[in-house]
Amino acid sequence: MSTAIESYRSSHVGQGHDYHSRFSDNPRRSLIWSIEQQLLTQICDRHLSGREIEYLDFACGTGRILGFLESRMKTATGVDVSDSMLELASENAQQAELVRADITQENVLTGRKFDLITAFRFFPNAEAELRNSVMSELVRMVKDNGFIVFNNHRSTSSLRSRLARIATVGKRGNGGMSPHAVFDLVDQCGLEIVKVYHAGVVPEWERLLIHPRAIVNGVERLGASLPLSWLAEDLLYVCQKKR
Repeated sequence: MSTAIESYRSSHVGQGHDYHSRFSDNPRRSLIWSIEQQLLTQICDRHLSGREIEYLDFACGTGRILGFLESRMKTATGVDVSDSMLELASENAQQAELVRADITQENVLTGRKFDLITAFRFFPNAEAELRNSVMSELVRMVKDNGFIVFNNHRSTSSLRSRLARIATVGKRGNGGMSPHAVFDLVDQCGLEIVKVYHAGVVPEWERLLIHPRAIVNGVERLGASLPLSWLAEDLLYVCQKKR
């Protein structure tokens, strides 16, 4: 996902099949996605077990997260600004309600409250003002005992980012969000972090893969179960409103 020069809002207009296929065709993305699925299952089992869940997936894109979770939910809704992405989401999340809107500018979900809101691959790509605007709206829509789950798939504290900064004398490895930036965002919007999950501790790039893959896959799956979030590139934050 590339950051638009003017605003991240418009970055996915016109995208669809090419974007969705990256999560199956690229070995690195496919691996991280498979670990994310395991972590999302853990999150639902640990934090939402026994509840009838009204679910919203913000910036749902092609319906990857939405399609994976919708069968566990009482209701499932996806919202995105891109018609082309939503067209594909209708195939991948056939049980969900899909809404084309910019929630920072349109009140299409006014009055609705959700037990679970997810937002993946959005915040580390968006500019700071947009991050705050979106998170404020999501906080407004989550129930008092509900959860917001979002990821920072470009953590600047990851081993990969640190190595990139060393190798390029600080010219690369700064894109995304630092844990400090994440903490500031949730704090300013009235949230607290309940739990942090992680994936992606091996410092490799999508176009520069380490082999043999079987060993990398094994190390990554083991790493996701160990206290190595400070090394991981993909951090999943489970948040609730401050008490």
